[in-house]
Amino acid sequence: MRRNILAFGDSNTWGWNPANDLIKKTFRWPDDIRWTGVAQKILGSNYHIINHGLNGRTTVWDDPIEPYRCGIDQLIPALDTAAPIDLCIIFVGSNDLKARYSVTAQDIALSAGRLIDRALHEERAFGDGGPKVLLVAPTPLGPIENGVFSEMFKGSVEKSKALAPYYKAIANTFGVPYFDAGSVVHASNEDGLHLQADQHNLLGIALAKEIKRILD
Repeated sequence: MRRNILAFGDSNTWGWNPANDLIKKTFRWPDDIRWTGVAQKILGSNYHIINHGLNGRTTVWDDPIEPYRCGIDQLIPALDTAAPIDLCIIFVGSNDLKARYSVTAQDIALSAGRLIDRALHEERAFGDGGPKVLLVAPTPLGPIENGVFSEMFKGSVEKSKALAPYYKAIANTFGVPYFDAGSVVHASNEDGLHLQADQHNLLGIALAKEIKRILD
C-alpha cells in the first residue's frame, strides 16, 4: 500500500531559487530538483510525497506585510486535504527569524511545538498507523548580509544557529522524530537563506532515509 507523506514547509520546500531578486518574476527549482522530488525518486512508487511548501510561511505568526502565511491556521486544512496520510513533516521556522517578529529561538521552537500538537490531535487525517510527525529544524542562515534579505533578517544569524537544540527538545517533549537539516545542508552564499540545487539533493537523500526509518 502506498504511503502518503505531507511536507508542510516554507520556501525551502516550495523550491525558492536563491537567484531570485524580489524584483523580477519569482521562479523555483523544478520538481525533480526540490528535496521533495529527490526523496520521491529515491523512495519510489510505494511512497507519495505531497509538497505543501509556501513562501513566507511562519509557525504561528500573522505577517502584517505578507498575509495568509500563518502555519497554525493552515495546518489542519493541509492535513485534511492530503488525507489519509502516514506522516506529516513539519519543516518551518526560518521565517520566524524575520526582524518584524522579534521572537527568540526558544519561542520559535515552542511555536513549532504547537504545530506538532495540532497535527497529533488531527487523528482523522492519518491512516491506520495513527498520527506520525517528523520535526525538521531549519537550516541556519548563511551570509544573509550579502543578499536581498539582509534587512528582513537583520541580526538573526546567531539566533538561527540556536534553533536546532530547541527543536530537538520540543520533538523529545512530544515524543516525535527529529532531524536537523543543518547537519547535512547549508544556506546559499547568494541570499543566505535558500538552498542551491546540490543542497536540495543532499536534503532529499537524508530525509528519504528518515521517512523509511519512520514508516518501514
